[in-house]
Amino acid sequence: MSFFTKLDRTLRTKESIFRESQEDEKKWGNEDLDPTPESARLWTHWNYFAFFWAVSFNPIAWNSGSSLVSLGMVWWQATLAVIVATMITGTMLMLNSRGASVYHIGLPVYLRLSTGMYGSLFFVFMRGIVAIFYFGTQSYYAGQLTSVLLRCAIGHKWTDVPNHLPTSAGITTQGITAFFVFWFIQLGFMLIHPSRARWLYTIKSLLAPPVLLATFAFIIGKTGGLGDTSNLQTTTLSSSGLAWAFLTGVNSVAGSIITEVTSNPDLARYASHPRNTTWPQWVGLVLAKSTCTFLGIGSSSAVKTLWGTAFWNIWDLYNAILDHYWHAGARTAVFLACTIQILAVVATNLAANALPVGSDLSGLFPRYFNIVRGQILCAVLALATVPWKIVTSAASFLTFLSSYVCFLSPLVGIMIIDYFVIRKGNIHVPSLYNGSPTSPYWYTGGFNLRAFVAWAIAVAVVINGLAGSFQKNYNASSKHLYSLALLLSFAVASLLYYLFNRIWPTPIYPMPHADESKTFEAMRATDGYFHEDEVIIGRDPGSDGITQMEREEGVLKDIV
Repeated sequence: MSFFTKLDRTLRTKESIFRESQEDEKKWGNEDLDPTPESARLWTHWNYFAFFWAVSFNPIAWNSGSSLVSLGMVWWQATLAVIVATMITGTMLMLNSRGASVYHIGLPVYLRLSTGMYGSLFFVFMRGIVAIFYFGTQSYYAGQLTSVLLRCAIGHKWTDVPNHLPTSAGITTQGITAFFVFWFIQLGFMLIHPSRARWLYTIKSLLAPPVLLATFAFIIGKTGGLGDTSNLQTTTLSSSGLAWAFLTGVNSVAGSIITEVTSNPDLARYASHPRNTTWPQWVGLVLAKSTCTFLGIGSSSAVKTLWGTAFWNIWDLYNAILDHYWHAGARTAVFLACTIQILAVVATNLAANALPVGSDLSGLFPRYFNIVRGQILCAVLALATVPWKIVTSAASFLTFLSSYVCFLSPLVGIMIIDYFVIRKGNIHVPSLYNGSPTSPYWYTGGFNLRAFVAWAIAVAVVINGLAGSFQKNYNASSKHLYSLALLLSFAVASLLYYLFNRIWPTPIYPMPHADESKTFEAMRATDGYFHEDEVIIGRDPGSDGITQMEREEGVLKDIV
């Protein structure tokens, strides 16, 4: 046996359970693409609440208030924009979690339902690129916090490090050193499989919010209140201008969340019961995101009144605290705060960015990538995004957050309509791993043209405005259209996909079972298998012994 043959066998992932049951040259599964076994369905309602409560208390939420206020909104209008955005995206999140939590499949496999076996790969790739960029920017934030932490630890030995990089680099020698210190620390966490990472989000949910609350309380206590909040405004808007600014703010906040909405099947698959992925996620997201943004705005208002400068970035605020209170107590407190915030960023990056990329690479290259290997590669690829260039100003930051709504919101709309309206919650799981024309998810050469046309038209409706968001002198109507990108692209894609399926109906089951029951989630009782299917995950089909009426009543309770 040659060296390369041995290397190939060593690098290959574990075989899919469906490999031996299908005569298919292409492998469509591996240990992470296959349905989650019952032993790994461990996430409870508390875990999902803690996860979204935890990931929403992060530097990107704290900083997002600066972009909203820069549009001309006062503090309460900016906070209201966050609440509206999180309520909308939280509802999308719940709906997009249902199918994955019922049939225990991650996003790369779940996408095959609506986009086709090969068509899913395009959207998997697109989602992965977005997640890599977010991984990079979150790592940049943590690198800034690491720099403050090192200042607390070694004082002037750190702050006096000379800069050897040109201004065009967008970062200093000190900054890039701190970035790589954090990057290497974070790399170790990429070895954690998501099914075993519940403890990390529980710890973060308990530690991260009190740290930000304590930071807010310290500044408010020194100022004696929020200070003069009008000092934060740099623009005065008319009524119509304020309305469009508000919609732009909603769109930008949604842009920072839409990747999690799209990717959530990768976490929902681990639910011990489908109802665990409903309201706990919604409440955790809305409460944490809006609270964290308010804390950022309130602290910036207070500190501007106190010291004359609005420090929007939390690491700049910590540096300012050290400048004014350079003693052992302050250094210790800031050191601990930075440590916990760094851990918070690691948890966010692991679940919201590294996991999607790991899952995507598993879907694109199932023979050689599982989730853990993909997470490690995500950390490496994020270096190429040069994240310190992306977040140089509030305007560019706002554009960065908003842009992905155009591409991901219509995809979410298609997935929701496909599961709830077209299929009525019925999935034949073995067909998701059958890369041949006999699969109902093969469509036309492996592509569901209904989904692609609906998605492309929805993107085209708002993409002109995206171009305008990068230019000051651009058609106002296009910019306004882009401000509606979240809802408009979602609605257009959903409506078109529904109409296309009414004109050209899609098959629900493979041909031998075309006449099987299509009542809502009729396949739930057997985890998506027919009785004669060779492979059953978790338990025997029909072993729960519930009737269809009981099943539908249970589903209603899950959602409500």
